[in-house]
Amino acid sequence: MINNKVSFKNVSLKLKNNFSLKNLSFSFSSLGISIIIGPNGSGKTLITKLIRGIVKPDKGSIQLKEKKSRISYLSQKPTFLRRNVFNNLAYPMLINGFWELETNIRINHLLNFFDFSDKANLSARILSGGNKQFLSFIRSLVLDTEILILDEPCSNLDLKSNNRIENYLKSIKKKKKIIMVTHDLFQAMRLADEILIINDGRLIEISSRSDVLKSKEEFTQNFLTRNIS
Repeated sequence: MINNKVSFKNVSLKLKNNFSLKNLSFSFSSLGISIIIGPNGSGKTLITKLIRGIVKPDKGSIQLKEKKSRISYLSQKPTFLRRNVFNNLAYPMLINGFWELETNIRINHLLNFFDFSDKANLSARILSGGNKQFLSFIRSLVLDTEILILDEPCSNLDLKSNNRIENYLKSIKKKKKIIMVTHDLFQAMRLADEILIINDGRLIEISSRSDVLKSKEEFTQNFLTRNIS
């Protein structure tokens, strides 16, 4: 079985605005859903960008135990080609060497599965904000990668689309590693196998969902109280 464990070893990164990640060392579980939570501006998105390789650490390293693990990444601010929905989904497969036939089969399957087929011929750039977000999620699935990184995948979605994504993630979590950022603590509690709590660029704790609820860390207790009550 592929070992999708992602590890940070003494990772530090300082940005121009003086925000920094400070000596992060931890490992995500190999499979299942790991959710990153914390206050706005705490470094959650930066952690996902480091895993994806969009930014590089000043010090330390991010390691994948399985070197051949492939990663898909959903950004908070998705961008689309000047093409229709179908071709925006097909593009990642075509540039990665998939045949046109298998690309068409895969994209049609995803469009049908997520009830998005009626939008296949629409320009991706004219979709509503919620539909763009949903399309971005579908696009993150087309390459069927071992590691799926999702930064606020449900932020603009209605309840039906939100539930559809949550149910899908739960259905695949035994086969993939999913690392997800969310501001919705209730969503984190519904989905997470483990939770990473970060504040001001520092790791507060990483543990199972049940252990986080029983945490004796003062910051964790205060954060949960503010966001659940």
